[in-house]
Amino acid sequence: MDQIFYNGTILPMTEKTATAEAMLCRDGYIAALGSMEEILALQEGREAEKVDLEGHVLLPGFIDGHSHLTAAAYQMTLADVSAPPSGSCASVEEVCDRLRQFLKENPPKAGGWLLGMGYDASAYPEGKGPTRWDLDQVSTEIPIAVTHASGHLCVVNSLGLQRLGYLEEHPEIPAGGEVTQEGELKEQAFLAPQKQAILRGSAPLSMTELIHKAAYMYASYGITTVQDAKVSETEYSMLQEAGNLPVDVVLYMVPELARECLPKQLPAQNPYHGSLRKAGEKLFLDGSPQGKTAWLSQPYFKVPEGEDPSYRGMGMMTDEELIHCMAEAEQCSWQLNIHANGDEAIEQLIRCYEKAGGSGKTRPVVIHAQTVREDQLARMESLGILCSFFLDHVYYWGDYHRDSVLGLERAERISPLRSALRHHISFTLHQDTPVVPPNPILALHNAVNRRTASGKLLGAEECITPYEALRALTVNGAYQIFEENRKGMLKPGYLADLVILDKNPLAISPDRLSSIRVLQTIKEGKTIYTI
Repeated sequence: MDQIFYNGTILPMTEKTATAEAMLCRDGYIAALGSMEEILALQEGREAEKVDLEGHVLLPGFIDGHSHLTAAAYQMTLADVSAPPSGSCASVEEVCDRLRQFLKENPPKAGGWLLGMGYDASAYPEGKGPTRWDLDQVSTEIPIAVTHASGHLCVVNSLGLQRLGYLEEHPEIPAGGEVTQEGELKEQAFLAPQKQAILRGSAPLSMTELIHKAAYMYASYGITTVQDAKVSETEYSMLQEAGNLPVDVVLYMVPELARECLPKQLPAQNPYHGSLRKAGEKLFLDGSPQGKTAWLSQPYFKVPEGEDPSYRGMGMMTDEELIHCMAEAEQCSWQLNIHANGDEAIEQLIRCYEKAGGSGKTRPVVIHAQTVREDQLARMESLGILCSFFLDHVYYWGDYHRDSVLGLERAERISPLRSALRHHISFTLHQDTPVVPPNPILALHNAVNRRTASGKLLGAEECITPYEALRALTVNGAYQIFEENRKGMLKPGYLADLVILDKNPLAISPDRLSSIRVLQTIKEGKTIYTI
């Protein structure tokens, strides 16, 4: 049946001033936009469902710039110990209390771990995170692991250290990882596949059910295309077993799986199989700024306790390894998504991409790009490199970046959106879910206002307009994944991937953008979420 949307504001996102009175959708695609009279004339006697927008706003469905669908599903099985403003655990004591309560309500099966997610020392009064000895107070009989909000650090109790082999006299720590006496594991010390295989809890639901639940969670935020951007063999099997999902899912695979699963010549617009589309390869060059493992060109404003004053974080790959991966991807036409937070990691990315003969045709994306410099943006423009910014850092960790991680001057330039626009770099916005919820409306608000959780303005010169932010969430999102000819705008022939909002982002006060609510999300003409 046809659908006619009318009696509201329709924003096609084709240009800043473009609007339409009505829109016709047919068989999951947009058929026409125009006046109500013009749309009715196209009906030719066909039956149509009339969708009264009741004065609300219709937009293209939001496109996720970068996240991890299966990790978001798996997180639903974990104890949520998130710190403010996204959670309520504001101290180590509250983290431990939450773990005790979760353990009481969800005792793991024999041999299973108690797993938590979201601790963040930057939000605690004492500025220090939990240690192995704190977790030992929760249990010495069950291994416990709690992951930092960034996903790049993890704390385990003493039994957990033993299970991971780190209490041996000469422990084998994977390259790119570090283990402290306090039980904090950095990067590959817990992210390496052989360690992840040990860190397993027991889920109350099957992963198929959880993946569907997570997909609907994304839809509740108005997102119609999601990314799973660190897919190993395990995640790929889970996604295939999950079957058709309510949203499209774009996959970026770890190098081992990419070499096994991606064609030697991957079409830029590789088709979907069910809900899934293989899009390219994911690489990691450093860690996170809030975890102080991002690789910077200058020392951290306040180096972590026990580190040398010259401490600048750490890299994950050698130039030789990176050039090899980049040259392989260029030869096979695989799109690269490259995690690089620190400006030294971004420098390595640019240097190696030039040496690998990168052409820009595969639209490589710098993921996060928190501290990208002006000179680097200029070189990225010439190389055809895109950005996906984790702009919500300004809100969640802006105060911490200013006061501890980077200092004022560098912190004011985190996620420099206005600078990227000056250099004509197409960029998207993301939340790196499950790090924080996949909320495009909050990303819109933060891109326009750049206020920290304490309300302080951080980098006024890098603010952008509501329309520019909406483009990053729609038009640019489609371009980033080579789907600009079918998504991201409301045009005849494009998919009817839509979101209905209660207020017009282009017409309300900028400081009220976060109050906008998603009323309905529509995928190919079918409602997948409604309030």
